[in-house]
Amino acid sequence: MNYLLILLLFFINPFFCNASLVLNEIYPAASSGESEWVELYNDGYQSIDISQYQLLDEGDRKINISTGSAPPFGFILATSVGVLNNDKDTVKLKNNLGETIDIATYSGNFSSSKTLTYAKCPNGGTNWFILDMPTKNSSNEFACQTLTPTPTYPTETPSPSTEQRSLFPTITLPQPTSDSIPEVNYQNILISEVYPYPQSNEHEWIEFYNDNDIQVDLVHWYIDDAENTGSAPKSFSLKIDPYTYAVVDLSSSLFNNSGDVARLLDSNKNEKDSMEYGKITQGNSIGRISFEEDSYCEQEPSKNTANSSCLSEPTQTVSSQSTQNTVKSTQKSISPTKKTVNQPPQQTNTGTNLMRTTSPKQEGEILGVQTKEIPYTSPTPYLSSVSFSYSLLTIVSIFIKMKNA
Repeated sequence: MNYLLILLLFFINPFFCNASLVLNEIYPAASSGESEWVELYNDGYQSIDISQYQLLDEGDRKINISTGSAPPFGFILATSVGVLNNDKDTVKLKNNLGETIDIATYSGNFSSSKTLTYAKCPNGGTNWFILDMPTKNSSNEFACQTLTPTPTYPTETPSPSTEQRSLFPTITLPQPTSDSIPEVNYQNILISEVYPYPQSNEHEWIEFYNDNDIQVDLVHWYIDDAENTGSAPKSFSLKIDPYTYAVVDLSSSLFNNSGDVARLLDSNKNEKDSMEYGKITQGNSIGRISFEEDSYCEQEPSKNTANSSCLSEPTQTVSSQSTQNTVKSTQKSISPTKKTVNQPPQQTNTGTNLMRTTSPKQEGEILGVQTKEIPYTSPTPYLSSVSFSYSLLTIVSIFIKMKNA
């Protein structure tokens, strides 16, 4: 009996001990006289002692956690005054060992409305959304439902006359709501810098640059690594001002340290930009050299600011859009003449080439093969000679037989 009890505890205990505390909602732009707040959520079956936990912004300013214990599937508030920025900031949750266990970066004009929050849908999930309905210290479920418009179904309506009734239902067509967000096909949203191999107690991050003269609102866009490698794209929402940088911090690892591809996908998962890199030194980043061309190099991290100088030889890559155009022109060209292959500019820097460049396969002429025109010669003279020889041999053969007879 004792062995059975121990066996049951062995299998059941890990299930009930699987408790984790995560960031769930951020309210950065409080009204006058109110406090900013950050909501935490315990998505496990056991209470968590959070008396030694810390909640900090990007500048490591402290946000006060209101209690020392998080109940199972419960919500905890942390409040502050003047700590969180209204336009963009990063919130970090650290455990009693000082390890960062969750992180979130928001961006947008939250001060335009005192009801805007940055929240997870569903509770404890991985996707963040800007919601216009704060759910302080409670579930985000109801507010998350506003992301999807609810259709209005046909109903049967009685006729105003008391003597007659309408036999046909009144059809009410669904009307667009303020919650529906039109999709915008933004261009010139570029990957500026990637931090794929962070130091201990740091997280990966990716920096974007809005190379437009308007603000862009990236709703439900994605960050992904190399295509068809098995990892799931990470969703994010972000507003970026004209000609400005913005950073998305990743709460879990996505990129490989020995080389990978960082890709930016729109809401339909169409690739908008990509950056391929090779092996990189821990603590360094891969950054764009110029916004005029796709050139990158290993740099010192310059999060949310202009990129640093190269630590190694820069590499020029070909964007996906230019690659497609080149391939199309190659397919249309059927001339047998030699094609000219454009060579990349020579670099004066020295160092290790970190990038694997990709370009359309070029076709050149085959060296050492020559063609020579051979004039056509009629076989008639040869045939006449053969026929004459055959006739002569026949006559000689008859003459010999007659003589022997």
